[in-house]
Amino acid sequence: MKTPSTFLFDLVKSLTKSEKRYLKVRAGDGEKDYLQLMDAIIAQKAFDEEQLIRDNKGANFLKHLAVSKKYLYDLLLKSLTQYQQTRLEDQIFEKINAANVLIEKGLFVAALRELKKGQKIAQKFEFFELQILLFGIEKRLLSERQLKNQDDPVIHRVFQGEMESLAQLKNTNEYWHLAQQIAQFQLRFQKIQTQEQQQHLETLTQSPQFQTSSLATNFRSKLYFFQANATYQFMLGDVAQAYEINRSFLDLLDENPHFIRLYAERYIATLNNMLIDSLVIGKYDMLEEGINRLVMIQERPEFKSIKNIAARVFRQRYLLLLNWSLRQQDFEKAMQWIPAIEEGLAQFGNEIEKHHRITFYYLTAYFLFLNRHFDQALQWNNLILNDPREEVVKEIFYFARILNLLIHYELANHTLLQSLLQSTPKYLKARRPLYATEKALFRFLGKVLNAVDKKEKQQLVEAFKDEIDVRSQSPDEKRVFQYLDLKYWLRR
Repeated sequence: MKTPSTFLFDLVKSLTKSEKRYLKVRAGDGEKDYLQLMDAIIAQKAFDEEQLIRDNKGANFLKHLAVSKKYLYDLLLKSLTQYQQTRLEDQIFEKINAANVLIEKGLFVAALRELKKGQKIAQKFEFFELQILLFGIEKRLLSERQLKNQDDPVIHRVFQGEMESLAQLKNTNEYWHLAQQIAQFQLRFQKIQTQEQQQHLETLTQSPQFQTSSLATNFRSKLYFFQANATYQFMLGDVAQAYEINRSFLDLLDENPHFIRLYAERYIATLNNMLIDSLVIGKYDMLEEGINRLVMIQERPEFKSIKNIAARVFRQRYLLLLNWSLRQQDFEKAMQWIPAIEEGLAQFGNEIEKHHRITFYYLTAYFLFLNRHFDQALQWNNLILNDPREEVVKEIFYFARILNLLIHYELANHTLLQSLLQSTPKYLKARRPLYATEKALFRFLGKVLNAVDKKEKQQLVEAFKDEIDVRSQSPDEKRVFQYLDLKYWLRR
């Protein structure tokens, strides 16, 4: 039996509130079978056609479900195409279609006027592929002598225009190829690991295109130039240089604001990378300036078309602020942001991807714990522990178990802690090897629970502090201390 595809389900689930509203307004008054099907799909958390049938007995769309699904899918694509026709490329295609209609009617001068309108947009935004298409239609008019009294300068203009577009397209393609090769290398290996990999990268990075920005003769090529260079510096571990390249990338876009609309997604991604770079290299004044720049993005018209822009700005802003506090070990400062984080997570819900929500849960629980708000820390940490699916950021799920031990220790839940000291190591061992620091922590907590008096407990704490000081110097244990600052905890 053929398994039903999830294409329709995935498309319906991707709809924004404004897109859904547009579809329903466009449908007009009266009940529509396809809208009932869409609502039924929206109600499902995961696609289950058999459950869809059981939950909607008697619905008209079930009489011919396959036909209804295809009709809805095609209608959604058509409607979304019309809804999104504010894209610049669509405006050019509109001129091309208008020119073709006028040509069919024999109105050749009017057709040429539409082509020129299209060329004006294409030239401004460097749509070289579309410029070639527009020149192609104009050449057809000239070749078939549909336009009278066209002299040599006109023919030369069309010839030169198409040659220039082809040259720019070639330049763009070369830089795209360069950027993609370096990006694929980074995706496969992250960092340079062997001499062979080093030689391969040197072959790419010693090319004139990589070395000289002036060889990038159009805006898109320049973007690929910066992308290739920033990725390469990231692989080398030169964060400061990657920061400068990303900043140059953003400066280029800000100096040419009409291009931001085309590259809004890349602008946001690069700004986020630059902010992370500034955090890593300690440029905190630039980090603060960049976060303010990020917040202002959602008010700029160039970014209005980006899906869930407010949710994305919220997520990037507060994750950066929390990590800033972590890096400076200013754990008290983070407390001022927790109410806004709680409000944002409630407001945006699933617009925040799960791996980011899990990260928020852990960092919030962790800061509350370090500031001795143990009951609240437990509530946030339980949002992770009570999630039955550990399909993303698994490492956070693992360290949330360790944090859970520390919270219950501070809450003096000794009976529960005794049980957790049995189950937690088993849970972790089933998923990955235990760190030596974790083993030491388990031993320490077990001994403290059995300490007969305060003096013995204090001796155990002092001995554990010494052990943790040693463990924290080991490169193999570095990961534990990135998630749990045990040295800070023991000093509190």
